[in-house]
Amino acid sequence: MAGHCTVFITRYRAVLFDMDGVVTDTMPVHLRAWQEAFRPYGVDVEKMDVYLREGMQSKAMAREIAREKGREFSEGELKKIVEEKGRIFDREAAGHARAYDGVAATLTMLRNNGLKTALVTGSRSASAHKVLQAAGLAGLFDVVVTGDDTEKGKPDPDPYLKAIEKCGVDRLNCIVVENAPLGIRSAKAAGVDYVIAVSTSLGADYLKEADEVVDSVAKLEQCLAMRFAARPAT
Repeated sequence: MAGHCTVFITRYRAVLFDMDGVVTDTMPVHLRAWQEAFRPYGVDVEKMDVYLREGMQSKAMAREIAREKGREFSEGELKKIVEEKGRIFDREAAGHARAYDGVAATLTMLRNNGLKTALVTGSRSASAHKVLQAAGLAGLFDVVVTGDDTEKGKPDPDPYLKAIEKCGVDRLNCIVVENAPLGIRSAKAAGVDYVIAVSTSLGADYLKEADEVVDSVAKLEQCLAMRFAARPAT
């Protein structure tokens, strides 16, 4: 039901967000960074190589992209590629990281209504916090879980399980907002009650495993705000 949000969130206690492509418009920056990092090795990285793997930890993503292109790199080479990608991303994100319109207001609305807000990203901790600072979102998440905080990344459930634990809530009292198949699978595997996908970087056909799909972050803000406006007094 793309574009419509029917979930009633009166019983929910936390909303968990992916970062890139959900709260920040940084997927194009990741793509350019991967392209530049792989270029010296003769690997041509295309958009879907990155977007369909969004949420994976960096070394796993680098290995999968290389193998899909028919290349096998040593652990040392993969480490160099990942480190270079991280340097390029951090440099570019410092000037290009921005929040989607309405994200700050949505996070503030959720917190004002007593819900915990969590960020669950596969990015490195230092990188994630730089992006949040540059995008003006620092301090708007009660919990931040990065790729440094779990041994396994998405689609494994560990990132979302870690965030739920840190929020101190039950998984059935959580909504997850994602934008990629691996993130949706991670949230589903963690057993959260409801997953909303935002088609900011991939079309709705790629997001069918979510419970609901909206076509913009602005729509997400509107549907959550309407549910709170309709909440009966307690």
